[in-house]
Amino acid sequence: MHSDSVSSRDWRQQRKRETRREDMSGLLGFSTSINPKLIRICNPNTRYPFPHRTATNLCLNTNHHHCIINATHLSSSSSNKALILRRVSTMATASPSPSTEESKPFSVLFVCLGNICRSPAAEAVFRNLVEKRGLASKFRIDSAGTIGYHEGDKADPRMRAASKNRGIEVTSISRPIKPSDFRDFDLILAMDLQNREDIMNAYERWRFKEPLPPDAPNKVKLMCSYCKKHSEREVPDPYYGGAKGFEKVLDLLEDACESLLDSIVQSQNASTSASA
Repeated sequence: MHSDSVSSRDWRQQRKRETRREDMSGLLGFSTSINPKLIRICNPNTRYPFPHRTATNLCLNTNHHHCIINATHLSSSSSNKALILRRVSTMATASPSPSTEESKPFSVLFVCLGNICRSPAAEAVFRNLVEKRGLASKFRIDSAGTIGYHEGDKADPRMRAASKNRGIEVTSISRPIKPSDFRDFDLILAMDLQNREDIMNAYERWRFKEPLPPDAPNKVKLMCSYCKKHSEREVPDPYYGGAKGFEKVLDLLEDACESLLDSIVQSQNASTSASA
């Protein structure tokens, strides 16, 4: 009897050591504390701590792949800068190969609040310029909103009319921004400062749930940062104004889109020359 209990205890201890080794797999390069099953993640930029004891996917990026750690949140520090998680499983997804990246069209996403005025107009203005230069096959162009209130709707009729008067057709259908946009688009252009902040906040929420590029925030720019003829820092929302507001938006967008396209083409030409 005594021998059986000792044998059973030894087996349990051995199994515990094996389990510990298994739980450490996939965590190389990441700090752990307490024991290998618990992960303590310190992130001073965390603004949205996980609710107590909820399941989540923690996304960790390495040089070669993304690690998704399915975990259960146990606790967080009083400053919300440290998260304590229990590891459940790890999954790795390979990053795209350089050759795949090079063959992809350059993708641009324009974003405003509801995706019915400014961003659909920006999409249409930029698409019109790209087509005039015969570069349609080189670009993927889309627009989105930081909220989904108007999802499925056409652009505001006042914006469509103002754009049509300039020979530009606005045909997009409203949709909200989504996590995959941070992977799929090379450049994300916010119409104003609040839009940019909302985009950044969305990234902070979503990057813990699925693999997102660690450099995605660098893709987010202000639309007016490309303006050369205007000094405005933001594209104003014309929704509650009159016809002049829509004309002003189009003036800013035409200025910014012209410069934006020149910038992208020059950058691509420089990259091609460097790799030749």
